[in-house]
Amino acid sequence: MEFWLEQQAKNKGNKIFIDDGNTQLTFKAFYDLALKVAKNLTELNNKRIGLYINNSIESVIIINAAWIAGIELAMINTRLTKHEILNQMASIDVDIIVSTLELDLDDIMIIDGHEIINKNDSKNNIVASFELNRIASIMFTSGTTGPQKAVPQTFGNHLASAQGCKQSLGFDDDTIWLSVLPIYHISGLSVILRAIIQGFTVRIEQKFDTQHMLEIIRNERPTHLSLVPQTLQWLLDEGLTQPYSIEKILLGGAKLSRQLIDKSLQCELPIYNSFGMTETCSQFLTASPKMLAERYDTVGKPSDNVRVAIKNADSKGHGELLIKGDNVMKGYLYPSELQGVFKDGFFNTGDIAEIDEQGYVMVYDRRKDLIISGGENIYPYEIESKAKYFDGIIDAMCTGIEDNTWGQVPYLYYVAHEEIDHNLLANYLASNLAKYKVPKGYERVDKLPYTSTGKLQRGKITD
Repeated sequence: MEFWLEQQAKNKGNKIFIDDGNTQLTFKAFYDLALKVAKNLTELNNKRIGLYINNSIESVIIINAAWIAGIELAMINTRLTKHEILNQMASIDVDIIVSTLELDLDDIMIIDGHEIINKNDSKNNIVASFELNRIASIMFTSGTTGPQKAVPQTFGNHLASAQGCKQSLGFDDDTIWLSVLPIYHISGLSVILRAIIQGFTVRIEQKFDTQHMLEIIRNERPTHLSLVPQTLQWLLDEGLTQPYSIEKILLGGAKLSRQLIDKSLQCELPIYNSFGMTETCSQFLTASPKMLAERYDTVGKPSDNVRVAIKNADSKGHGELLIKGDNVMKGYLYPSELQGVFKDGFFNTGDIAEIDEQGYVMVYDRRKDLIISGGENIYPYEIESKAKYFDGIIDAMCTGIEDNTWGQVPYLYYVAHEEIDHNLLANYLASNLAKYKVPKGYERVDKLPYTSTGKLQRGKITD
């Protein structure tokens, strides 16, 4: 079958595919460039390469060129240390990295992406066929414990994910999607894939700048926007008080606070909360504004092409969330012998969740983040949510610490501009939480550890 980009070049050749605010390329012009670069990439004689890239048109060209050339792409988080990058690439046998950013590594070949793009046409012919079961991308999970896991994502996985997003969120040929999320992450790459599958326009941005994003929203009239909760909060704080032309704001990467939901809905912002994983090729649960108005803590319902279930539910209906669908990877590339990844065809997400009578899914915390104190399960997010209501606290993170009596007890880190009376904070939490959930210690820090997509990394606190 034909690659999706080739189909769009034939069917919607004059339509703008990608726009960075300075340069616009139609599907036809972009495909011609990608085809040229694909020929150059074949000279590497390598079926799997690493990508160390920024959010740029050049990076998107290289991605599609590699796919045309039949090359698997290992996406590298640009925030990693050199040691972490080398370990990841060694685990999946990658010895060549194409980079659009400055990078210097020992024992691995670095190819300048700009040189690949600007090089004269190679005489090589493209013979690779496009197949849905082929690996398109490899991403490493951002787990905080143990070795990072290499997730192979096939074109079929990406297609199923895009179909689920179209059904649960909605987009069409007229969509203009503003995306600033990193392309090396599934949330950013998924926008590119949805565009080449559907044939809409992507307005790509290198990095998040609140005022500049507001200018784009007001003046360029995008219809869709991908954000993490923190960036939405910054936009609200700086004056995003109406939707303009935005039809859908897709949120993910971190939990939404009730305050953020209420403020967004008051401004009539069309926010859609979502939940997904690297292993599921982005979102598979989506909550509409109506759902969020009814139950602020939900991540919605699954798209029609996936099934979800709860494993080993307790008396409250809380258990591990399972998912089955064509968007789910078939197994890890590394480590390849992990046990307990699948159960009866369902992928075990490792998240503690509940499904209520309406079919709404509530995801509470990662199983590894769960605090078990005296036999009681404590969800860090519940404590963090309450703490953020306390006057002066800007952000909060709860973790479990060892305790000789209870096994574990909760401990709260928080961000605040000024010193906070811990006795007052403890009394406030005691009036809103069960006694065993009240933190046994408090510590003010300058910042909390977040991933590049806004996900809180418990256990990686830095003073």
